[in-house]
Amino acid sequence: MRVVHKTGLALVAAILCVAITGIRGNAKDIQFENIEVEKISRYDEDRIAYQQVEKDVSPLLDPSLATLLIIKDRKIYLIKDGYDNLRDVQTQRLILEMENKLLGDLWPNKIDNKPDFIRVTERRVELLKNTDEVKPVAESRKEVKAETGAETKGETKDFVERNFGSFFISVRNALLKKHVAIFRQLMRDRRESGLIVDRFPLPKPTYLGAAQVQKYGITVVGKTIDEKVYYAEDADGDGVAEIFYVDIPDGFTWGYNSGPNIIFIYNNRQKDIQDIIGSLTNDAYFGTKEEEEHILKTFPKDSDIIREYDLELPAEKK
Repeated sequence: MRVVHKTGLALVAAILCVAITGIRGNAKDIQFENIEVEKISRYDEDRIAYQQVEKDVSPLLDPSLATLLIIKDRKIYLIKDGYDNLRDVQTQRLILEMENKLLGDLWPNKIDNKPDFIRVTERRVELLKNTDEVKPVAESRKEVKAETGAETKGETKDFVERNFGSFFISVRNALLKKHVAIFRQLMRDRRESGLIVDRFPLPKPTYLGAAQVQKYGITVVGKTIDEKVYYAEDADGDGVAEIFYVDIPDGFTWGYNSGPNIIFIYNNRQKDIQDIIGSLTNDAYFGTKEEEEHILKTFPKDSDIIREYDLELPAEKK
């Protein structure tokens, strides 16, 4: 197993990821943009990409959004799970601020494996656009209170989920499993692939009564022969990778610093995604099952070692 000290990893990962892809080695530092049709750099080649973010990083970026992008025969298919209209969110923020009320969570839709937005274009000409979005909370409350005097979150539509839900899940899972399999192959061939694995201590919590158990984060970086960069990270030391990305430096983007262009999963909280990527960092550090089996099969016999190194005493020799 090749384990590099954190400072060494930072240097190598910087060379590997910045020089080759323009992406920094630590996913916490990666800049990204939500995938939007208007920002896609080209649509004259078949592509597929998946982006999933579950972290509040900016007032302008949805903190719970999964996006599947497919470009086929110059048609763009964009399906989202957890979609909220940014304009509605900003309007809601303004209303609450004017009323001097607590903002709370302004993004009512969350990732739930039920896609709620689809857009289909051909050479950027709109063919279909539909959404199952939930009405903003405050707006729904006003409408329902006016009619019934009660409070609720309002009604939803399910056109996208009914027609494209299984497609979204099936294609997404197939894409993730394919690239996880490639990443695992890099692990098995780590001597040739130059896989970089780093395990480092995380800061201990400082609040009163916090358990002072030392936890360790793990990062893994690898690159395929066709220049794809693979990265996985367990950032909180719980033994589960919640960050995974795949990127190829071929100029395909959806804006400046738009992030990894094949897969980008940031702060995953979904059980089905965890089942696919969760063990990557631990397997990279402690070894895969295949590596373990190979070592057991090729482990030398004690008799061979004793004979080869002439460890037998003269009286024991026959």
